[in-house]
Amino acid sequence: MRYTKPKRLLKGDLIGIISPASTPDDLSRINSGIKYLEKLGYKVLVGSNVGKNHGYLAGSDEERLNDLHSMFKNKAVKAIMCVRGGYGSPRLLDKIDYKMIKKNPKIFVVTAISPLCRWHFCRNQI
Repeated sequence: MRYTKPKRLLKGDLIGIISPASTPDDLSRINSGIKYLEKLGYKVLVGSNVGKNHGYLAGSDEERLNDLHSMFKNKAVKAIMCVRGGYGSPRLLDKIDYKMIKKNPKIFVVTAISPLCRWHFCRNQI
């Protein structure tokens, strides 16, 4: 298996923030994290479903998938950070466009040991 290593982040690079599972209870913590990243010299792009509520999830499966795909497609985004994992993320596994992701390697950060780790496994299989 060959692994594609994304380029390292540089000051001024754009980091995308998505919520592929549930919405955080306290959005002020997300805002604090964004301010911290900006203080470090990065730009931040927040996905359209961060903070959205669709039951206990941050949007429908399709909406959350669109956030993921749009961040990978966006050439300006150099890294993607997930604000939290949870049950909603594995629901997207069979819908992810892994070929598109392979063509757009980015740093992909999960916040904890969670179902998002499956994404890393699946991503490393392409």
